[in-house]
Amino acid sequence: MRSHIGLKPVTRLWHLAWPLIIANIATPLLGLADAAIAGHLDQAYYLAAVTVGAELLVIFFGTFSFLRMGTTGLVAQAVGSDDQAHSFRIVANAVLLALGIGSLLLVAGAQAIDPLLEFAKPTAEMTDPLQEYLEVRLWGAPANLTLIALTGWFIGQGLTRIALYLSVGINILNIVCNYLLAIELQLNSYGIALGTVISEYAGVAIAGYILWKKFTRSNIVIDSIQASGLWLRLVKINTPLMLRTILLHSVFVTLSVFAARLGVEEAAAIGLILVLLATAAYALDGFAYASEIEAGQALGERRFKRFTDSLWAGAILSVASTTVIVVFANLFHSQLFHALTDFQNVVTEANALMTWFTWILFALCWSYWLDGVFIGLTKTLDMCIAMCLATIFGWIGSLWLIGTQTLDQLMAAFLIFSIVRTISLGSRLPAIIEEIKSLSVLTHPKS
Repeated sequence: MRSHIGLKPVTRLWHLAWPLIIANIATPLLGLADAAIAGHLDQAYYLAAVTVGAELLVIFFGTFSFLRMGTTGLVAQAVGSDDQAHSFRIVANAVLLALGIGSLLLVAGAQAIDPLLEFAKPTAEMTDPLQEYLEVRLWGAPANLTLIALTGWFIGQGLTRIALYLSVGINILNIVCNYLLAIELQLNSYGIALGTVISEYAGVAIAGYILWKKFTRSNIVIDSIQASGLWLRLVKINTPLMLRTILLHSVFVTLSVFAARLGVEEAAAIGLILVLLATAAYALDGFAYASEIEAGQALGERRFKRFTDSLWAGAILSVASTTVIVVFANLFHSQLFHALTDFQNVVTEANALMTWFTWILFALCWSYWLDGVFIGLTKTLDMCIAMCLATIFGWIGSLWLIGTQTLDQLMAAFLIFSIVRTISLGSRLPAIIEEIKSLSVLTHPKS
């Protein structure tokens, strides 16, 4: 790679990233708005049903986030190679895949609710609202996954402002619908679930309309949405991403479970730290998404210089942003924790974990950036292997060696997991760089 970088690649990456950062931050704000609406209903169990149900569905739907990642990488490469027709084929097939999976989730999920409630054993008054919330939200599964795929197309095209407007618009509509249905029409948690489903389908309609306008204005004629080997490539790209996501979720779930075994205050303290990490991740993911665009389009263009410039820009912006987040969090963490809970013992426990938070976020920021690079290049098998190594050796191995008797032990294991995750993926980067360089020399000998 080059030994220096100009300002232009950093500026270009920043312009791609900032709308995505805002769009990502809007996502947890929706959860807070839903909690606020549910918190003003007649009974506390409606709030419990909404928060627990939403968390379960985040894990459930989040497993299929590969629909965005795989679509973004392929579309970015198609844009780089100036093949817009192929980019439309990709999104058409991604939408079909999303609709198929969403329909299966609607059927299978409905059958899984009763066993899930039997396993979870919620309180009697919470059971019916939670079941009702889950049943209604599942009707939005096809729309939820389709929206993920369409968002992937917009990001891959570099249309990050459209992704921002779409995300903010859907979230505002969601909040309005939830308020009207839950508060004004007094449908309680059922109304919150129904409002979310309505906003999801409205989002698909809006995104689909924008996509259709882009297609008609491009004057591209596509005889068939099928392309040789496209479905096989989608499967090869998306399957490792799905396995990787499942492994990642398993780490966070087991971390919460082990913390819960230590006690209520310990579990709550870990929860506060995870809220901070999730909020930081939403911001840093904006740079990861921008790196997806730059890496994918550079590969499509076979421009080695653009690729290496984007690497430096992504690394610089990720580390700089992480430093700002860490400084802010360490200055104001006590105030942030007090805003989230009134229990002083929980705040004290969480405050004691801030050193771990700092080191973990610095380890993870490299992972987020590298994830973006590898998604843009559609090197998803490398990502899956890295996550396997991190989960087996970094997480399970650390827990076995260190133990699970204290919060410090859990945090140490999570830090090791984060470091192994970053090193495992980073170790593949030199070979990837040489591969892109070879392709660029073959295509553009003077580049």
